[in-house]
Amino acid sequence: MGLFTGLVTLPLAPVRGVVWIAEQVMEEMERELYDEDSIRRELVQLELDFEDGLIDEEERQVREDALLERLAIGAYQQDEEETDG
Repeated sequence: MGLFTGLVTLPLAPVRGVVWIAEQVMEEMERELYDEDSIRRELVQLELDFEDGLIDEEERQVREDALLERLAIGAYQQDEEETDG
């Protein structure tokens, strides 16, 4: 990058920094969202909540379906990463 280009794009540096931070946060959120261990802990907690009467069967089923879908998506993404890598 030349001096002139650097000076012209200097006002955009804070924007690029914010975009980079946002991308990093988004990647971490996706990792946590599809983390197998995290999902399994949530499934166990869901079962405990059901057994303790904190949630009913319908809510348990809806939340369990969502967790299992996240688990499947995470497994698919993991397979894709291993294939691409």
